[in-house]
Amino acid sequence: MELIHNLFSSLRNVLTLETQTETDERYLADAVDHVDLERRIASQSRACMSMAPLNIGR
Repeated sequence: MELIHNLFSSLRNVLTLETQTETDERYLADAVDHVDLERRIASQSRACMSMAPLNIGR
């Protein structure tokens, strides 16, 4: 029974698409300490700001 459960769990994980929000949350949750968390937040902030010029004028 455990084998079937593991098989279905693995199959569900493979077929389920992960959203950008989930990816970002997991990235922040993987921080090992407060300094690492601040660095990760800053890097996401820079990435967001680098995309800003693409949205100007629309």
